[in-house]
Amino acid sequence: MRRVHAIVAAAIVAASAPAPAGAVDLYPDFGGDLGPIKWGGFIVAPSVGYETLHLNGSGSNLLGDPSGWRVGGEVGYDYQVNRFVLGAAADGFYTWYAGNGQKGDGLESKLFDFGTVRGRLGYTFGRFMVFGTGGYAFGDLEVRNNLAGVSDRQTLNGWTAGGGVEWAYNKSFILRTEVAHTVFDPSDFSSLPAGRQGLGANLDLFKIGLITKF
Repeated sequence: MRRVHAIVAAAIVAASAPAPAGAVDLYPDFGGDLGPIKWGGFIVAPSVGYETLHLNGSGSNLLGDPSGWRVGGEVGYDYQVNRFVLGAAADGFYTWYAGNGQKGDGLESKLFDFGTVRGRLGYTFGRFMVFGTGGYAFGDLEVRNNLAGVSDRQTLNGWTAGGGVEWAYNKSFILRTEVAHTVFDPSDFSSLPAGRQGLGANLDLFKIGLITKF
């Protein structure tokens, strides 16, 4: 479970999305009625952002919280039943979250990647949909002790939950605003001092993106 490369590769292929049919689709009336909107279908949603991973556990006070960039995205499928939308989604990110020890003791932490597998439930009204989402989360964290010349790399497991709002820009493209809270349960890292080897993390994401449905 250490790699989410396949999910990332699928999610960032936004070029495969169908192009709008014409000028009317490209520049819709923002307050107008698009007619029936297809909320169901396959989803491709690239995403990029900068965050801080908040460490916790017995070893967290030895390390500063790692910060950095992520790039990746989401793939999924939604099924519409009247005004309700049921779906499943998976996302994956390459990350460059890195941090140092707090006391110049040669400790470093780095998150290489993380991903989630989630369910979604939404409710539509006009050109809007509100939704909630939640499921399983995992991340690949390394702690290096440069003074001792050792490192340990663990896959952290946990959960994620969040929600957001989508607005239909046209028949093909959806604008989404989403927040998510992710908790990674602690694991023991042998590169940390005895008795202080437990390390987990929390991550809060705020995402604004252009969603393609087809």
